[in-house]
Parts: sequence; structure tokens; C-alpha cells
Amino acid sequence: MAKETLGKGLGALIKKSQAEPEPGEVDESAVRHVPLDMVVPSPLQPRSHIAGEQLDELTKSIEQHGVIQPLIVRAVGGKLELIAGERRWRACNQLNLETVPVIEREATDREVLEMALIENLQRQDLNPIEEATGYVRLAEEFGLKQDDIAERVGKARASVANAMRLLDLQKDVQKFVADGLLTVGHAKAILGIKEKKAQRAAADEVLRKKLTVRATERLVQDFHRTPAAKKSGRKTASLDGETQAHIDRLTSKLRTHFATQVNIQHSANRGRIDLEYYGDDDLQRILDLMGISLD
Repeated sequence: MAKETLGKGLGALIKKSQAEPEPGEVDESAVRHVPLDMVVPSPLQPRSHIAGEQLDELTKSIEQHGVIQPLIVRAVGGKLELIAGERRWRACNQLNLETVPVIEREATDREVLEMALIENLQRQDLNPIEEATGYVRLAEEFGLKQDDIAERVGKARASVANAMRLLDLQKDVQKFVADGLLTVGHAKAILGIKEKKAQRAAADEVLRKKLTVRATERLVQDFHRTPAAKKSGRKTASLDGETQAHIDRLTSKLRTHFATQVNIQHSANRGRIDLEYYGDDDLQRILDLMGISLD
């Protein structure tokens, strides 16, 4: 079955509420005040977490100045379901307000979902896993390519591709990233390990030893070197300390540049550099970074 893509009406919806008008741009004739308990959150809202500190700041602002920007809603089953403005709606509930200003619009489930995804992804306060999940949903549910997603959310294609890869992490490691215990840099290094249990073990060691990103990259390198020697049944050629340090620095720079797992095997007379990619889009991203065009 072909995946649905953006409908013509969604472009207009996003422009109207991207979703939301600035305070001075609100058409007062379209605004009406309704009881707060008439407004309900959307089950299509892709955002799973809103930072308590940011919600508290918004609550204080609304308490002092009122709700400046109306909530964007649609009529569903006798209620008004949120299209945009869930943070303000939560803040209003904390303040036990009786009424809230709303602007009612028509929108299908598909339009609401895509608009909510794009609107959330344009925010600056998503955690990396929420961001990655949003990109993957746009790709899988709407058939959007990484280029399309990058254009819609105003980010570089490489940023989108790297974010989506975070969902290849073991679930507990994803939670460490979402909770801010591991940085995206740590996560990108750990992605160099394919086995999920080993990813978790590496993450535990990083947290236990409070390793830097550079130290985490060395940890992953050691993980790859040791099993290779065991599987081959032979010893790997040892390099002097200065050469090994140089290879480690070069490996780290290549991993950072290409945002993927890179391994270098080096000897006096020959060597090998391996770069990993994850699908056609990721391969094209790496080729773009190399300045290689297949056209």
C-alpha cells in the first residue's frame, strides 16, 4: 500500500499554526473563549515529555499576563481536541483556569499528526530520542526522505540522518540519552557496537567511569580490536605508542567528520579504512561529504 503524503490542506494548516500566530497577528474575530474542560489533549501528540521547569516558567507567565496565544483546536466527539498549544493547555490546568481562548480549525488525523511532528521538531527543547522518533515517524508514516524531512524542519540532512540512527541503540541506552545521562557524542560512539547487550555494557561503563566522548571512542575501538584477534586465532600486529595514538586520533576525526563508525587497520606496508552506512540515504550522505556524485 502506498504511503500517504502531505495533503494540499496541510501546507495551509502548517502556515496557520506552525503553527501558531504571533500575538499581534491573531484575528480576534476567530478567537472564542471556552470552558477549559472542553479542551482535551490529542492522542496523536507525538511528544511524550515536557520539561517541568519550562512548564513552570510558562505557568508563571500565564498567571501574570494571561493566555496571549490562543490554543489551536478541532471539534472531535463533542470536545475540542488540541492541534497546537499543549504546553499552554497544561499550564492552564495547573492554574485551574475556567476558560481559555481557542481558534477552531478543520483537520484530518493525518494532518494533525504530521503538523504536530513538524511543529515539535522545530522546537529547541526536544531531547535527542524524541527528535529521532519524530524523524523516523515522518519517514515511515509519510514516506518522506531525509532530504524532505530536513527541508521541512529547517535542519541539515546530516543532522537528520545522525539523529535517526540513535534509535538503533539498545532501549536502556536510549533512555540514558533521553534523560541527559549520555550526550549524543557518547551515543554516536556507542553506535559503533552492533550487539545490543554490548551497547548497554559499554554505556554502563561510560556512566560508571564518567568517561569523556574521546574515552568512549577508545572504549569502542578496544571492543572491536580484542574480538577480532580472538576470532582470527592470531595476534594483531602491535604498533608503537606514537603510531597507535596517531591512528586513534585519525579514527576519531573520521568518525566525527562522517558521523558513522570508522575502523582503521594499519601496518607498515598497507592498511584499510572501513566506513559503515545504514541504508541508501546514509550512503548518499557519506558520498555527499566526500564530494562524490553518481549523476
